[in-house]
Amino acid sequence: MNDRDDEGHPTGAGPKTDGDAPLPSKNPADGDAVRPSVRGVWAPAYPLLIAGLTQITLNVVDTVMLARLSTRALSAFALAAPVYLIALIVVRGWATAVQVRVAQCHGAGRPDEVARVARAGTVTAVAAGAVVGAVLFVAATPVLTLLGAEDDLIGPGTAYLRVLAFAVPVAAVSFTLQAACAGIGATRVSMYTALLANAVNLPLGLLLIFGTGLGVTGAALATLAATAAGTGYLLAYSRPRLLRRPADTGGTGGDSREITRGLWRIGWPEMSTLGVGYLNEAALAGFAARMGTHDLAAYRIVDNLLLVVFTVLASGASAVTVLAGQELGRGDPVRARAWGRAGTRLTLLVFALPAVAVLAVGGPLISAVTDDPAVAELAWEAIPLALLSMAPMVLAMPLGALLRAAGDTRSVMIASITSDYVLLIPFGWLLGVHLGLGLPGLYTAWTSFAVCYAALLLLRYRRRFPGATAPAPRPGPGRSPT
Repeated sequence: MNDRDDEGHPTGAGPKTDGDAPLPSKNPADGDAVRPSVRGVWAPAYPLLIAGLTQITLNVVDTVMLARLSTRALSAFALAAPVYLIALIVVRGWATAVQVRVAQCHGAGRPDEVARVARAGTVTAVAAGAVVGAVLFVAATPVLTLLGAEDDLIGPGTAYLRVLAFAVPVAAVSFTLQAACAGIGATRVSMYTALLANAVNLPLGLLLIFGTGLGVTGAALATLAATAAGTGYLLAYSRPRLLRRPADTGGTGGDSREITRGLWRIGWPEMSTLGVGYLNEAALAGFAARMGTHDLAAYRIVDNLLLVVFTVLASGASAVTVLAGQELGRGDPVRARAWGRAGTRLTLLVFALPAVAVLAVGGPLISAVTDDPAVAELAWEAIPLALLSMAPMVLAMPLGALLRAAGDTRSVMIASITSDYVLLIPFGWLLGVHLGLGLPGLYTAWTSFAVCYAALLLLRYRRRFPGATAPAPRPGPGRSPT
């Protein structure tokens, strides 16, 4: 009789969490865990929020420094930076898979398997990052040419990408280790890594961009050094905690190839979701460009404001993935659902606060960003609908987090891509461009996407977690699982 599931894990070591079968509704007694609450979700969420906002700050700093250098340098950076971000999509999706499996194994009380997953994930991340980096190095010039770059931008853009090609495997290790640390509840590590990267990037960027006259290449070198510094810290933190060689247990939970295949099943849908989403964002920017230069500029301003709101929501959702994944590893889907409900309350709160702030100070903020009154007016008119388009994500993101916690990234991918191509892209073109509604038309399309996405995730959640309305039992006092 086979006593191992299709990922090579013992069948008695916790529930199978990446198939299509519904999870059980039975809740085993657990006297050690604290009651799921908004405060409990916030504890691992706020370091992720600070890390995300710090990363945005790093990109803004690079933009400001290159803008002060020259328009040519800024244009080369604006053209090349998105190509580098595309290269990182693969390793970001892989990191999500590592986070999910580490959280499940940590919740199940299997530290040796946590170490195996972290080691296998890191080794694969290095290999994948090296391959992607090599492709980026070779393809830099052809890609920029294909994007229609002017001749005077191809040189600095190519230099930027070829420097950062060496950063891809380093970033891959960084994302993977941050995900593994989050899986055991150590989310502050991501915050410290991001703060360290900023502390390195700013002074080094000033020195290399202006002091040595390296310009765009200097910005890339500063980013490479900042990424390496953060990864060095992560390796120092993780080696004794996550990357130690596990004790020999006779192969239980065992083979690294089986672990890698299990991670791939979770990771490839996440990579696809990120990749398609990025392409669709580029398509919508293209729609805005067709409306006019002022519309495109206003779209970028509003989109950057929404990026802050999205980062706030994503930090709460990521915390739900970790906490619910740990509960599922313990075999407790009822408490996993309870963490999801607590996460929804948190995302509602953290959405309302920045939304009110944007509505209150958005006008002066936009005026500080642009001195063109036409652009400022277009951006201000679009903000209410833009915020409305994010409201359904208050529900959708915790639902997606619960499905990811169960390893069901395929359902998230299907919901996202279906909503993209049934509503977002066709409505964006029809309302924004064809009917001439401009940015309000684009954000109406975004709202339809978010509603559809939330509805599809809710349908899958109810099937995946039967008895989803059952209340979680009140556990006894004890330590937090994280």
